[in-house]
Amino acid sequence: MEHSDAMPRVPTPTPSCGALPVSRVAERSSFRHEALFYSDGDEGFLEGTLPLLEGAIEGGAAVLVAVGPERAAALRETLGDRAARVGFADMRRMGRNPARIIPVWRQFLAEHGAGPLLGVGEPVWPGRSPAELSECERHEDLLNLAFDDGPPWRLLCPYDLDGLDDPVLEAAQRTHPLLARDGKTEANWTYRGAHATPDPFAGGLPAPSAPVRERSFTGGDLAELRRLVSSWGKEESLGSEGSEELVLAVNELATNSVRYGGGGGTLRLWRDGETLLCEVQDDGRMDEPLVGRVRPAADVHNSRGVWIANQLCDLVQIRSAATGTVVRVHKTLARPSGSGY
Repeated sequence: MEHSDAMPRVPTPTPSCGALPVSRVAERSSFRHEALFYSDGDEGFLEGTLPLLEGAIEGGAAVLVAVGPERAAALRETLGDRAARVGFADMRRMGRNPARIIPVWRQFLAEHGAGPLLGVGEPVWPGRSPAELSECERHEDLLNLAFDDGPPWRLLCPYDLDGLDDPVLEAAQRTHPLLARDGKTEANWTYRGAHATPDPFAGGLPAPSAPVRERSFTGGDLAELRRLVSSWGKEESLGSEGSEELVLAVNELATNSVRYGGGGGTLRLWRDGETLLCEVQDDGRMDEPLVGRVRPAADVHNSRGVWIANQLCDLVQIRSAATGTVVRVHKTLARPSGSGY
């Protein structure tokens, strides 16, 4: 895509009825969640992020940057010796499943909660699948809920204008209370509010695009389910380690169905291109928005299954309503090289 100026598709915020100026936004929450829209690749990314990073380093703030390897390399080169004062995390690895990102930020706060904190995280990059982008929007919404009442810190989320489609950029505007522009922070009048976040489990999932293996189960069938998933994973060339991870994830979700979803459920398996998908459906309902995104305490068992599935799978999608719950997990056979940034 080509654009004639730096921000052609991101409208200037205009106040609407009931909107708050930036000072009032800061008063309502000590968590400052900002979107930065940039173009021109590394040059635009550095232009938007460097002033904030340099100011944070000079001010003695703890800094964690979670971006792809190419962006991290550009930052390290530009910062020089100062890069040693910045923590770096590979977003392509930790954020492939967006549900794994909030725990990383929670750990960052736990380790550095006494002083000023700055995070830079780019969870959305060109080449993300539609399923991943859907979960990224839900993740950005849940960030506001997860940190709204916590300690003060700042999170800047860069979005690539040249590589991302309009619906993705529009979603970013809906989920960020603040916008970073020209070195300044502005209130985002299109932000829908931390406690007005839509139900993260609402909506449906696309129908399987290939033939499906389906198996109903109850508590006495879990061993057979494990054998079925293990055999299928190996048949589809997932490999021993990947198959073991998929078996464990499905077993945890099926066990949840037995314990909390009416005594059993239905397992469905299919392949879409280079991705294996397993879906566990039951009659229960999930109502904790951050389930699977907060490390369970040792004495908590009812959210452990989703947490484990998130750690083992490339993507986990949950949809839940009064009619029941479906959890769909994705395991990629061969990780795509992706487009660099």
